[in-house]
Amino acid sequence: MQFDLLIPWLIALAAITWLVIMWQNRPPPPSASQPPSAEAEHPYAPAEIIVSMIDIGILFVNSDGIVLMHNPAANELLNLQRDGVGRTIISLIRDHQFDEFVRDVALRCESDEMLLPMRNPARTLRITARPIIQPNNDVIVILLIRDITQLSQLERARRDMIASVSHELRTPLAALKLLSETIASNPPPEITQRMARRISDEVDALTRLVNDLHDLSQIEAGRIALQLAPTDVITLVERGIERIQPQADSHHIEVNHTLLSDIPLILADAGRIDQVLLNLLHNAVKFTPDGGYITIGAQLISLPRDYDALPCIPSDHQSGEWVAFTVTDTGVGIPSEHLPRVFERFYKVDPARTRGSGTGLGLAIARHLVEGHSGKIWVVSTVGVGTTFICTLPTA
Repeated sequence: MQFDLLIPWLIALAAITWLVIMWQNRPPPPSASQPPSAEAEHPYAPAEIIVSMIDIGILFVNSDGIVLMHNPAANELLNLQRDGVGRTIISLIRDHQFDEFVRDVALRCESDEMLLPMRNPARTLRITARPIIQPNNDVIVILLIRDITQLSQLERARRDMIASVSHELRTPLAALKLLSETIASNPPPEITQRMARRISDEVDALTRLVNDLHDLSQIEAGRIALQLAPTDVITLVERGIERIQPQADSHHIEVNHTLLSDIPLILADAGRIDQVLLNLLHNAVKFTPDGGYITIGAQLISLPRDYDALPCIPSDHQSGEWVAFTVTDTGVGIPSEHLPRVFERFYKVDPARTRGSGTGLGLAIARHLVEGHSGKIWVVSTVGVGTTFICTLPTA
């Protein structure tokens, strides 16, 4: 992987070296009395052709900050509105830090590197500068420009992931330490039993977190192959209700479904859709106060004809026939500013508003699995009234 990343740089350096050598050894311009040579009819040297084709931006700048040459990639990456040859860096890019960086490299005659944030479009560029001293002691700075926006985003996501996992692990581990120390102090038998049950609960929480992290990493890496087959919707829903019923009963929450007998089969991986429905039901129980209601529905829709059949159907939803599942609760609701982010990893609206704790990964896993079936999942909610999660799956 690392060698593959170096290949464009090696090509760029080879092309630049060739171009510099040819530029230094260029023949004197022919006099007016001499007939034009074959080279005059074909002004582009092979090195210049290579430089113009690679996707790494290349600039030649003199010690006064004047651009001597740039390739099309540099023109695109720096968002130059016109040809920059003969113009100063500061007049083209309007960034004093970049201008000072180039002049400093020329003055010190030492290679250097900087990150250059760009706007319109927003992206991050890595600028690598290397000075070349000419025979007449003039200095030309060669700038290699590469777009690292995606790498920066991946690095930020990695840091956020580590921080989130560390935070999620800290709470159960601290509880386990405290509980084990309590048991080690030889408390009365009834306290020991209660602490042992708490330890079992914390271990279950850690196990769920590890399993969710493993599932999400496998799904995002594309290592989970869906076993698609015609699947009965009513069987899926009844199985989900049966699994969530003990948790709902403990809080006097009524769970039912409104399914018609003529719902068609869906083309799905039954085990993975079980996982999706269970995640949505767990979420509904957590947000629904005691004595509330949870309802599961399913209906056949045909897009684009039935765009009004459900609220807020995504505009980019594929056409065709779909079975739309709905999980509706009478819970506290989700504020509108949080709705776009509820399917992000580790995102929690407000832990104080929920019953119990979760890993913050259930909805992210559900989104990946539904989209793996070519469907869509989204949410509509009203604070104080309730929330409805909707997902679509293809018919068989």
